[in-house]
Parts: sequence; C-alpha cells; structure tokens
Amino acid sequence: MEALASFLRATIALFIIIDPLGLLPVFLALTQDATPEERRAVFNRAAGVAFILLLLFAFTGTGILRLFGITVSDFEIAGGILLLVLAMRTINEAHYSVAGEGRTGIVPIAVPLLVGPGAITTTIVLIGLYGLWITVAAVVASFAASALIFRYVNLFYRLLGKTGSDVIAKIMGMLLAAIAVQFIRQGVQEVFKF
Repeated sequence: MEALASFLRATIALFIIIDPLGLLPVFLALTQDATPEERRAVFNRAAGVAFILLLLFAFTGTGILRLFGITVSDFEIAGGILLLVLAMRTINEAHYSVAGEGRTGIVPIAVPLLVGPGAITTTIVLIGLYGLWITVAAVVASFAASALIFRYVNLFYRLLGKTGSDVIAKIMGMLLAAIAVQFIRQGVQEVFKF
C-alpha cells in the first residue's frame, strides 16, 4: 500500500512539473499553422525525446550526483529552490512567450517545455525519496497522462480557452511551489537530522 501511495505522489509531482494543461497555449502557438495531423506528429516526436531524456536522467541521475560528491539531500535543497523560482515565475507571468520562429518539436517542446530543469530535478529527487522503479513508473504514468491530454489538444483548448489554460497554469504554479517547499524541507531535515 505504501508503494502505491509513493507512486501516486511521484506521478502527481511529475505531472504538475510537466504541466500539460498549462502548456496547451504554448503548444498551440508553436504549431498554429499546423494541421491536426502535423500537430500530433510534432507532439509525438517531442514527447518521445522528452520521455527518453527523463528516463535517462532517472537511470543515471544519482550516478552523476555521486560523481560530483552531491548528496540527494543537497540536490533536494537545490532542486527545491530551483522549483520555487520556476513556480514563482509561472505564477507571476501574465502569459508564456514564444520568441522567434523556427523548428518546433524537439526544441522547445521536448526540451525545455516538457522536460526542463524542474522535471529533471524532480525525477532525481523522487528516486532518492521513492526509489528507481517507482520513479520510472511515475515517469511513464505522467507521460501517458500528458500524451492523452495532447492527443485531444484542440478539444481541451476549446473547452478551457486561453483564460482557462492560464488559470490552470497558475494553479499548477502554486502546487509546484508547495512541492518545492516540501523538497527543501526534506533536504534540510536530512542534512540536519531532525
């Protein structure tokens, strides 16, 4: 039962960090001239790369930390601070901005929108908290949920509208801030053993 609770906490944390509902306006802006089929192909390509990248960090992230002599507690504190900054930016920005023109797909949709510093940090911290296999299962589940949302991107955007998507992004930002504080608290408690 504890494994299920850990899996759910990890999945929810990753889903909030990835924030597929909040990314809908960005994705639509980046693919505004695409047909629904082209839009789906762009998302599939970007999501595939993002998924593989996050799994790569899941399997090698703690090894990278060890290589540099960084403990999971150190990373929890640093990652929590980073997530808090990202949360504040999400809450305070009026909207996402998409600068310039160019290719869409791998950059910027896969990296940094789907898998940015927040998702990488969260994945590494979750491994320290819940173990590799629960975290890998959470990565799979959060990407499956995100893929389901993006499969129906046009429908979701019509239902939510720009304002609804912005409101969801702000709520996700507040939840992200709470997760950031949790990471910082857990890291500090582990470092100071109280």
